[in-house]
Amino acid sequence: MNNISHSNNHIDWLRDITHDDSINKISQQAGIPYATLYKRFKSNELATDEIIAIARSYGINPVDALVKTSIISDEEASGVRGDNALRLCDIESIAKEIVRRDGEKTQRTTRNESNV
Repeated sequence: MNNISHSNNHIDWLRDITHDDSINKISQQAGIPYATLYKRFKSNELATDEIIAIARSYGINPVDALVKTSIISDEEASGVRGDNALRLCDIESIAKEIVRRDGEKTQRTTRNESNV
């Protein structure tokens, strides 16, 4: 996968996690050729595999890096959606969440009634 996305978000992310390290330092640490990384900075583009390599070399979870750079969503990163998430929870956790949501609903209803 060598998908390239046009996004200042990628370069902003890179500067943030590397604390503005030089292109040379990032290149050496991530194992990406200097010329490649230099071109990426000039064009504000990073390839997905480069984001992953840089993240790993700076001790960042690659999946978190892909979320931060908007390549994948939080939902895609978790691998779990809606009803599938419920299957992973024990009944006690589900019950606590129902009680929590019911409490929020009651608070909203009470506030709405007092505003009338």
